Amino acid sequence: MKYRSEIDGLRSIAVIPVMLFHAGFTHFSGGFVGVDIFFVISGYLITSIILSEKEKGKFSIINFYDRRARRILPALYLVMLVSLFFAWFCLFPRDFEDFSKSLMAVSLFSSNFLFWSESGYFDTASELKPLLHTWSLAVEEQFYILFPLFLSLVWWLRKRWVLSAIVLLGIFSFLLAEWGAQNKPSATFFLLPTRAWELMLGASSAFYLFYGRNNQVFIKGDKFISEALSLLGLAFIFLSVFIFDEKTPFPSVYALLPTIGTVLIILFCSGETVVGKLLRTKILVGIGLISYSAYLWHQPLFAFAHHRSILEPGQTLLGGLVVISLILAYFSWKYVEAPFRSNQKFERKQIFFFSASGAVFFIIVGIAGDMTEGAPSRIDVRITEIQSINMSIFESQVETCWNGLVDNPSIDNACRIGDTEIVPSFGLVGDSHAGALLHQLSMQSKQKGFSGVSYAFRSCPPLMSIEPDKPTDGDMPCSSLRDSFFTGLLKSNSIPDILVVNARWALLIEKNRFDNGEGGIEGGDDWVWDLADENYSTTMTDVIVKSIREMLDSGRKVILVYPVPEMGWQVPSHLAKSYLIGGELQDKTASVSYQRFVSRNKRAIKALDSIGEYKNLVRIKPSDYLCDSYVSNRCVAHLDGKPLYFDDDHLSSTGSSLVVTEVINQIIQ
Repeated sequence: MKYRSEIDGLRSIAVIPVMLFHAGFTHFSGGFVGVDIFFVISGYLITSIILSEKEKGKFSIINFYDRRARRILPALYLVMLVSLFFAWFCLFPRDFEDFSKSLMAVSLFSSNFLFWSESGYFDTASELKPLLHTWSLAVEEQFYILFPLFLSLVWWLRKRWVLSAIVLLGIFSFLLAEWGAQNKPSATFFLLPTRAWELMLGASSAFYLFYGRNNQVFIKGDKFISEALSLLGLAFIFLSVFIFDEKTPFPSVYALLPTIGTVLIILFCSGETVVGKLLRTKILVGIGLISYSAYLWHQPLFAFAHHRSILEPGQTLLGGLVVISLILAYFSWKYVEAPFRSNQKFERKQIFFFSASGAVFFIIVGIAGDMTEGAPSRIDVRITEIQSINMSIFESQVETCWNGLVDNPSIDNACRIGDTEIVPSFGLVGDSHAGALLHQLSMQSKQKGFSGVSYAFRSCPPLMSIEPDKPTDGDMPCSSLRDSFFTGLLKSNSIPDILVVNARWALLIEKNRFDNGEGGIEGGDDWVWDLADENYSTTMTDVIVKSIREMLDSGRKVILVYPVPEMGWQVPSHLAKSYLIGGELQDKTASVSYQRFVSRNKRAIKALDSIGEYKNLVRIKPSDYLCDSYVSNRCVAHLDGKPLYFDDDHLSSTGSSLVVTEVINQIIQ
């Protein structure tokens, strides 16, 4: 196969936006499409190599896998080994346990399945996963295993039928991706069946160039067409990099923009075109040559920077790490990638032994890290105590209650808490903020000799007649559960006479995630419900007031929990990092300004106040315990080093006990 330097230049156009996107440069909001460009390039190059060797009668599966192992594994193993070293000293037990699982998954070419399975409600943020980016390598590796076998099986057919089979596979994959982007977005993003069409675009391009050129079908000599279509291809890529963002459904019909752009460049770009001359410049070709190593290095560097920074790393630091990624990439390309590709320096037996040994090593290390739950003995005991904060309790008990409602989201299937042998005295209603109270409510009510029932469900505020702006499958249980609950208020005697109601009121009304103004910025999308934008806050206020009054008018006593102060910081990690870096905690560590809390919750508190005075309404305000009390003018996140939150906004068992003690007093009155 003839070397095309413009393809290396195209690789640089792919890798640079990816790194700048992960570094948080907002102008490159669609930089993630660089992965899609890589998929098309991979499909083109791999197919071109196979076709060339097939026609010469020299193709060998063993030779093919040998070349792929030389190309992929040495640099990958180097980055994994260096990441393991830093993970041992930098990661907290839970994070190290997750990292250990990723070591195993990468070694088994299945990290895309792992990261798909981890995309849950309380999963670690993506920027904290050193090997997250290997999901795309897993997709390619799975393609490398299956595609040559497929071609070998169908090679006896006429070439047009082979190409037709590839096109049909691509069309099926594309249609599946278009459906999945709307219905199963996480699986669609990570898995080969919904990414295969991008690789098939590259494979089809290889067929067209290889056989079309031989049959004098390929357009050549028309410089205007080549110039226009290669420029259009580059424009498609740049447009997608700058106008797409994380809210763009992907890979869907939108992914046609960068992938078709890549195909146009592959087909029509040459050294005679403007785009070809641009892509053949030394700097772009040079970056393209080291693009694989650059892609490998950037995510671990970014992830460990996040782990070691108490405040979120700024763009100056992350931009510097982009440069360091390129420097490391050059050295790993020169001293690792290039030598291992040489048959003279390393024989096939050595490559296969090295590949197998490396995989076994990382699998054993991964198993050890997973079985020891992150090897907590590596870390100061104070840090492990903070990191083990009640999250497991929350997950085990609350997730169990939630899971029971997924298949049958009805008040009749709600989870019992406390002394489950007696009739429930109260019901817990709301979203995950209500769920954060569940463990302490269950424990304290059992101690007092009574019980309750939990109608709480993730992302499910206790509101009537509204739905998320963009509902997903996960929202369906909530909708059914709320309908069952509000219908049951008037028609069912199974709902207890006392209701404990809590939700993330500020986020409901304000929509946007919390920024504490001191460097703690909550991640995630806005929480938007299907209400008129111009009157959103007013309409949401009306819905909240109407919903609570519906509970009150049913004659039940309502214990209404006001907003829990949001922190912006991931509290256990923030405290643990403070110990790790500074050695001691101050009273103000991980706290937020009381005035910031008041400003953020002004409309939420006004909405709850506007419900009015009812004899059967009790108001409990967590801010009375957490704000302007232990520390003047601050809302605290810990007491004597014990975290009051298990993330940035959900109370831990320690924190919720402050609220639940008063709730229990009101229940037993």
